[in-house]
Amino acid sequence: MAKKLPPHVTKLDNGKYRVRYKVTQKYPVEYDKTFETEKEALEANNDYLAKITLNIYNKRTKKDMGFSNFCDYVLDWYRNKQKKPSQNTIKHYRQYMDRLRPAFKNTNLRDISAYSIENFLIHEKTRQKMGYGAKVGETITDNTLHHEYVTLRMIMNKAQKWGFIEVNPMAEVEAPEFKEKKIVVPEYEELEEIESKMMKAPIRERCQFLFGLYTGMREEEVCGLHLDDIDEENKCVYVRRAIVQNDTTKEYEETKTKSQSSVRTIPLPDKFFDVYHLYLKYREKYIDTLKKWTHNNYKEIPNLFLNRDGHFYRPCRLGRLWNRFAKENNIYLKFHGLRHYYITNQMNYNDDLSPRDVQELAGHANIKTTYKYVHASQERINNNANNIFNKFTKKELYKNGNDVLTIPITHIMTIMLGDPKFSKTEDLQITLTELSKIDVNLFNISNVMENCKTYLQTNYPSLNQLEKYKYMNLSEKEMMDSIKHQFGKEFQISANAELNLEI
Repeated sequence: MAKKLPPHVTKLDNGKYRVRYKVTQKYPVEYDKTFETEKEALEANNDYLAKITLNIYNKRTKKDMGFSNFCDYVLDWYRNKQKKPSQNTIKHYRQYMDRLRPAFKNTNLRDISAYSIENFLIHEKTRQKMGYGAKVGETITDNTLHHEYVTLRMIMNKAQKWGFIEVNPMAEVEAPEFKEKKIVVPEYEELEEIESKMMKAPIRERCQFLFGLYTGMREEEVCGLHLDDIDEENKCVYVRRAIVQNDTTKEYEETKTKSQSSVRTIPLPDKFFDVYHLYLKYREKYIDTLKKWTHNNYKEIPNLFLNRDGHFYRPCRLGRLWNRFAKENNIYLKFHGLRHYYITNQMNYNDDLSPRDVQELAGHANIKTTYKYVHASQERINNNANNIFNKFTKKELYKNGNDVLTIPITHIMTIMLGDPKFSKTEDLQITLTELSKIDVNLFNISNVMENCKTYLQTNYPSLNQLEKYKYMNLSEKEMMDSIKHQFGKEFQISANAELNLEI
């Protein structure tokens, strides 16, 4: 029988041993280390417990610092750490810290209790929103309160880790209720409609919006593009930099992308370049105008998109222009929502790409992040959830007798139109095998299907009407609905077909 390990000591799957203590009233110092042997782990565990008993941990020199000063201390640490977060991350931390400072002022960190924090959160929930320096009447959202709580938790965790407090009061604070705002993306079938609406936007915005739709780039990445980032020969765009607001100077500047993983190459569809050429002509005329305004003192910069002064374009302005355009055109997405839409479509509808390929397109360091961008399609669920219960079999073909083949109209569509998207290959093989009396496989399916098409055209002339659908500008759903209305969901033919097959 295996020897039982003491509490807080566990054996890991790799054979090593872990000693872990979370911060509580009984154990005021966090401890988490891994050891090669059980003996080392037990010695470390006994050593930790001895120090707790002798109160050695609490005899260290105490550091004093006020809350507001510590916020500055944390921000400086983020700005100067080796692996820096993005400027946007620092900006958001600063914004939420500025909302916390009036409540806790410069109170010594050790004097901030769980009670004072919970009391703050209760009152904060009733705080009115501010708009342009004035109250706007509504109370702050659960989302705002959640971010304030998360920022406060981060601050107190750092304070404990760096020795400014012994016990973290956040351990006793109940997190406020928060329901993450759900992003709803359009169905894949709406892609062409959204694209056609974008084509009506002014040429500069049209080009910017299409980058969002065709590549899923972030706003700051679109604004950071240079002319030489567009490779027309290889039909792609190179994402290498971004435009962000410096949290210290408040000036917009050109920097590296959000992370090294964000440096990537994204293919562009051929039709994008028609818009791109039009935009380049617009940009050339705009630069000529800038030179006239400045009496030829304007020096052109390499950025693809320029603001009114000829400097690089700001992401916040791109976001505002898109919001206005989307509202006017009933597109219920933020610009960042286009990124969700792009990743969802690539993951759910592009069978030629693996999840790892989509991660590369998205520029994510972790594939778990990519999956967070993938949204369910209610239409796919409605159309396909019952497929496992409705498995197509040979029996389905002969349900109306042995002399009749009752073929799903989707199989007829695939045979007559030569388009595999209307039916599953394995289901179609069953139909073709019964129709041709030949064992159909992936090597002969094309020839069998062509011969079956000839047989159907000759013996069932009404099916020739399906040819017209090749040239009609209809979505897949519209085409299927129209054909089912004309021919029904199934089509019956003689089971005794005599096909002259040359395989």
